[in-house]
Amino acid sequence: MPHAPVLGDLATPVTVIDAETGVGEIEALIRADPECLGLVAVADGTTYVLDRPYLETVLAGRLGYGRALLFRRPARAILRGPALVMPAATAWDDAARAVLNRPSGTKSLPVVVSFDDGRLGIAAVGPLVEHLSRSYETLAQQDILTGLGNRRRLTEVAGAMLARDDRPVALLLVDLDRFKEINDELGHSRGDELLRQVAAVLSGSFEEAVFRFGGDEFVVLLDDLADDSDEYLEKLGRRLLHDIQGPFTVAGVPITVEASVGVARTRPGRRDLGELLAGADTAMYAAKRHRTTVELWRPELAAETTTDLRLQAELRAAIDQGELVLHYQPLVDAVTGQVTSLEALVRWNHPRHGLLAPAAFLAEAERSEVITALTDRILTDAVRQAARWHRDGWCVPVAVNLPAPVLAQDRIVGVIAGLLAEYDLPASSLKVEITESAVMTRPERSADRLRAIRELGVRIAMDDFGTGYTSLALLTQLPLDELKLDRSFVHRIHDPRERAIVEAVAAMARGLRLTLVAEGVEDQQTADILRETGFDVLQGYHFGRPAPSFETVRRAA
Repeated sequence: MPHAPVLGDLATPVTVIDAETGVGEIEALIRADPECLGLVAVADGTTYVLDRPYLETVLAGRLGYGRALLFRRPARAILRGPALVMPAATAWDDAARAVLNRPSGTKSLPVVVSFDDGRLGIAAVGPLVEHLSRSYETLAQQDILTGLGNRRRLTEVAGAMLARDDRPVALLLVDLDRFKEINDELGHSRGDELLRQVAAVLSGSFEEAVFRFGGDEFVVLLDDLADDSDEYLEKLGRRLLHDIQGPFTVAGVPITVEASVGVARTRPGRRDLGELLAGADTAMYAAKRHRTTVELWRPELAAETTTDLRLQAELRAAIDQGELVLHYQPLVDAVTGQVTSLEALVRWNHPRHGLLAPAAFLAEAERSEVITALTDRILTDAVRQAARWHRDGWCVPVAVNLPAPVLAQDRIVGVIAGLLAEYDLPASSLKVEITESAVMTRPERSADRLRAIRELGVRIAMDDFGTGYTSLALLTQLPLDELKLDRSFVHRIHDPRERAIVEAVAAMARGLRLTLVAEGVEDQQTADILRETGFDVLQGYHFGRPAPSFETVRRAA
């Protein structure tokens, strides 16, 4: 098996000169070898690189007299800042990040490579940066937690499958049941471990046709079906459930996985990924409602709207009757530990079921128009509370999440502006958080609305970054102030390889001048590593769970 590329593989031998070597002699050395990238000079124990383009510019001079003026002078006269020197065993990823972290104007300079036997070499930076770029492209199509393809990869693979009309395609959407309970009981890191184990089993059973759709949902896409009858597809779904039921041992606890599967297949003249996903989604929710575990999409299910109508009606009443309440979770400065802002998180004080977490109703709300009224209520309550704190002398910014359907509406800019004016809250005391998926459907229009919100003075944060939807290029187009790294990265930062990815994201955020926030920090060791990595702000249970406003104030005081 070939070894991972290291810097020594890229290095070529280099001539090392003393700082007193004459410029005329240096010119002779580079003229003698047209392939020479440059020379290395050593002065007072410090290593310098004299790359070929720089030497040729110096010898030419501004008026063409550089050679004549410098011919008898020593190399010391033309030395610039110290070179970047790295061991030959440095991995290309690490070398590329070190190159990009150099000050502007020096990023293109060759790297000096030191070998164990004392020899020096020189390496061009182009291959290193290209390698890192390819790595990012791979990450953009790969779910970082499980290694499966993400939604973007699903779109590409499905496009190729559906372009062929010679065979049917089936899509199975798998949703784990009671996964939130596992997270709450064992912690998010243990929940992540379960997802990895389930993904490994699915991948072993279906190979490259498995994708992580997000959260605890997986997609299996098949076009080599032995049969596309209802009986065969249902049998396939039940086999899948048998494969992933476990038990899996997580933190010493054997966990048996229960799940629901929705199945959809192509029909004559209807070969569209969106239709397959919508059909499988409808079938999967029918399987949950009917407790049948596996359902195939069929016309009768179209009558059962994906959103529970009773839940919609109850939510509308809850909004009008003040049953929605906000809890606030602190975000702290990674160095000082001081609270820098609060994130407003909605809860439903249900008259029969008690206090419900967002997972119990937000997903359904986002499938209907009720999400607009719900978000208006959250924004109003958050701005009112922030204004109250502001008047009391505690000028802490409050963040509110904007769901994708709300960001898609032009009205949201006016709603925010109106609330700031009504409650006399400085715009700098409000932040809005968006998810990667919220901007991917219409990135240009989303960017326009976000710019309009930012022009009010409101800060913009991208939440759950790294879940696989956003291209790196898109980040430069959005008017962002903060980048919140998804908790799935944070929980694995103790693994050296995973930490390298987090460090790369941190370097990228610094390059874009974004405040870098880590979500899901559950212990001090993780907090220390994140601080050392360059994170500005930390959020998680280690610093405080979401709490009502009066508890938040008392605890933060």
